[in-house]
Amino acid sequence: MDNPSSLTFFLFCFCWVALIAGAVLGYIIGIRMARNRERHRLVKEKIRKNKVAIYHYQKEKYDYIEQINRLEQDLQSLTEESELYKERVSDLEYYKRKVREHEQVIERLSSASSETIELPVDAFSLLLQLKQDPVRTNLSRQEWMELLRTTDLLFNNFLTELKQKYGITRHEEEICCLIKWNFPRKDQMAVFNNTTDALTKSKSRLKKRLQLDEKTDLDQFIRMY
Repeated sequence: MDNPSSLTFFLFCFCWVALIAGAVLGYIIGIRMARNRERHRLVKEKIRKNKVAIYHYQKEKYDYIEQINRLEQDLQSLTEESELYKERVSDLEYYKRKVREHEQVIERLSSASSETIELPVDAFSLLLQLKQDPVRTNLSRQEWMELLRTTDLLFNNFLTELKQKYGITRHEEEICCLIKWNFPRKDQMAVFNNTTDALTKSKSRLKKRLQLDEKTDLDQFIRMY
């Protein structure tokens, strides 16, 4: 075999080897990328589930704290010797224990997610602040956004549905949010720094936007929605 033929054969073999090696390398890279994408998807799904679980545990914790506050008020009007007092004390200890248990679960779920995501503002702490001191608690836009997002998530996306179906405004979302969390009218006024007339007008506009008749109670409608 002369030199030109040998060189041609060598180049031909080299090209085939390079082509095969490239194909194998591409296949390996593709497999690894697919595995990385799947691993990333599973991590994101785990984070999503953790966040949903955290929200639900926080909601239950919030409900328990509401019960604790109510029971502590009841105890002030009861004598220590009465059976009802003892019953209330027992209930109080139960709810306090449930709060501690939920805090442990929330901490564990938060720790599992904190390495991969930035945890949001605690919407339930904001709710408690609003409940305890609605006059002095002035939520920022970001805090309102988190509170609305969490409320929407926990109550079957009712805010999203009202926006899509009736085109409610941002302020009307906030009104619906407070109603959903059973804020009384005086606390709604305090949160928005509204007069009675101003809140009445805002809720009348919301009622009209939701196409409710005069006999329908807006607060009851939102709570049941």
